[in-house]
Amino acid sequence: MPQKKRLHAIVNPHAAYGRAGRSWPDVLAHLEKEGFDVTWQFTQRRGHASHLAQEAVKQGAQTIVVVGGDGTMNEIVNGVLHDPQRVPDIAIIPLGTGADLAKTLGIPDDWQEAIEILKQGRVQSIDVGEITFTTATKQWKRYFANVFDAGLGGNVDRIANTLPKGIGGLLTFLFSSLLALITFRPMRLQVWIDKKFIDDAFIPIVGVANGQFFGGDMHIAPMAKTDDGLFEILYVKDTNIFKFLIHVLGKVYRADHLQYKNVYHYQGRELRIKGDKLYLTDVDGEVEKAQDVTVSLIPKAIKIRTPLRGQAS
Repeated sequence: MPQKKRLHAIVNPHAAYGRAGRSWPDVLAHLEKEGFDVTWQFTQRRGHASHLAQEAVKQGAQTIVVVGGDGTMNEIVNGVLHDPQRVPDIAIIPLGTGADLAKTLGIPDDWQEAIEILKQGRVQSIDVGEITFTTATKQWKRYFANVFDAGLGGNVDRIANTLPKGIGGLLTFLFSSLLALITFRPMRLQVWIDKKFIDDAFIPIVGVANGQFFGGDMHIAPMAKTDDGLFEILYVKDTNIFKFLIHVLGKVYRADHLQYKNVYHYQGRELRIKGDKLYLTDVDGEVEKAQDVTVSLIPKAIKIRTPLRGQAS
């Protein structure tokens, strides 16, 4: 009798306003029906998934299953990269408010279809970004697999975390974006790409895209590939709230924002941004605050179970 494939699932029961927790008994039963030997844990607080992933790696886990959204995925990426010599495979069952990395990788929202990919997909190595945050008093690091941005995105996350539960991912991010745009004041940022000085301007948002989508289906970087050794770096400047609303937010879901003359696009392996004051950042949906940030690419740092047909296009 063939040995069952062992999985360790880390489940955020609060993801998607509790959908992940409600669905987990059915997901677990289906995994076991498909012949998997599953151990699992619920997260209990912010940052807990990272700790659980670290412990799972120490215990010899070969495959970690992420049951949640982009925030849960981000924590697990940070947990498994705590020991980069023993990085397990990662599988995604996207049951979160946002599942933007999964969309880039071609992993469907339907959890039964996601389990089919876990059974029959391929293991794909993808790039990861390492972020160094600096303030006047401290410095720290964090990893991301999908998108990092500074400015407006951090304000969107902050607002989204205060909204009533149950309105859905698309409306959550769209409404949060509108509120953030109304209240946000662009900050002066200096920008370097691959150590070359690029700009010094009032910039409402600057982003590093490893994946194609962020903010609940915003198609920020349709050209992005998660395994090509390059970031897509985009920023907006010399605009006002009305132009941003029309030419950026109003068009980003179709990727038509790239046609706006005040959207700047580069490719690179490192981005540094320095502000004249502290500013909020968005790390795969999680908020950090710093004044000087450097984002560096680590090629093919993690392995994810993906469909045989490859990434979204």
